[in-house]
Amino acid sequence: MPYTTDSKGYYRLVEDYPKAVRILAEGDSWFAYPRRFIYFGAPSNVVQILAERNYYVIYSTASIGDEVASMMTGEQKFSFTKRLGTSEFDIILFSGGGNDIVGRYDFDLFLRPRQSAELWQDCIDIERLANKLDLIESVYVELMERVDYYSANPGVKVVSHNYDFCVPSPEGYELFDLFPIGESWIYPFLMEKQFTDRAEQQAVIRFMLARFGERLARVEQKYPGKLFVANTQGTLADNQWRNEIHPSPAGFRKISTVIHRAIQQALAI
Repeated sequence: MPYTTDSKGYYRLVEDYPKAVRILAEGDSWFAYPRRFIYFGAPSNVVQILAERNYYVIYSTASIGDEVASMMTGEQKFSFTKRLGTSEFDIILFSGGGNDIVGRYDFDLFLRPRQSAELWQDCIDIERLANKLDLIESVYVELMERVDYYSANPGVKVVSHNYDFCVPSPEGYELFDLFPIGESWIYPFLMEKQFTDRAEQQAVIRFMLARFGERLARVEQKYPGKLFVANTQGTLADNQWRNEIHPSPAGFRKISTVIHRAIQQALAI
């Protein structure tokens, strides 16, 4: 498959597929989630599935658990910027912001106990959520400005996505889908905060991630023809999640189809 996680491998792929679309993928677990049996089994993230298309060559630097701010600061910022300036990419594929909203030690910050208000909407700390969304939006602007200034290819396009409305579940990460080695946190925290109604649990998630999607759409409008946000929200059915924040292989395949269309749209401009 034409994707790699190191620079030497990328240059070899470019030689092997000289006419392929060159993609730098930076992001979180939606670009880096492992297969069911680590090295075997169905592709289990967006990069693995997109790489099945031989006309894409992908250099992936994605890492599980990455938050969007960390990608544009410190060592990750320097590494990303260096790659931009030393290799000509056609597409920058970016996945960031999900962990900042529904991640551990973030999601709980935005929610008050259910019994504190008559309506579930009033239990969301709008100010705290807005502060985090402001940070995420500013990082996406930083990403766009950095790509515009440092990219060796002045015509490079950025393609991102807005995740989907994850389904709160007690299921955490399981090795081989058999041995639990990771815990969920969205569902336990909702239960702890007395959000026991499933419809309300999902409504909270939809509210927060929809606000996130609106912020990405706003950045997209600021950079027309340069940033393309694949609208992946509302793509998956409840049974297409492997755990509460990661799609199943079939779910990732559906998400990847939407992102593929956004890449093709970007390349056509």
